[in-house]
Amino acid sequence: MSQPNVDVVRRFFQLFEEGRLEDIESLLSEDFEWIYHGPKSLPWAGTYRGVTGFREFFTVVRGLIEVQECDAYDYLDAGDRVVVLGVSRTRILANDARYEAQWMNVFTVHDGLITRYLDLYDTASVVEALNAPRG
Repeated sequence: MSQPNVDVVRRFFQLFEEGRLEDIESLLSEDFEWIYHGPKSLPWAGTYRGVTGFREFFTVVRGLIEVQECDAYDYLDAGDRVVVLGVSRTRILANDARYEAQWMNVFTVHDGLITRYLDLYDTASVVEALNAPRG
C-alpha cells in the first residue's frame, strides 16, 4: 500500500486548484520530469525537466488558456505510481473557445517527491478549440 504516495499526488492537485504553483515545487524531485503527450500543433506538448521545466510549462499555458475546472476524480494506488483520472474544462484566451477533456496522469513518487509526471490528455479537443475562430 502506498497511501503516502497517493497523499502527495492529492496535495499536488489541491495546491493546483488553489493556484499555489510555487508550493507544488516543494513536491518535485531534483530530477523531476513532466511528459505532456500531444501533437506539435499543441504549444505546450513536450517534456519538461526540473522546477525550471515546471515553471516553463505554466509560462506557456498561462498565456493561452484559463482552466475553469480541473476535477481529479479517481486516484489509483499502484505502489510507487499513482494513476489519476480526471476531466478539465478550459477556455482559450485568444478566441474564447471552450473545451472539455478527459485525462489520465501517471505520477511516479519516490521518498515523498514526484519524480515523473506522465500527462495523457484528449489533445484533439484542445487543438480544435485552439484553432476555432473567435466567436
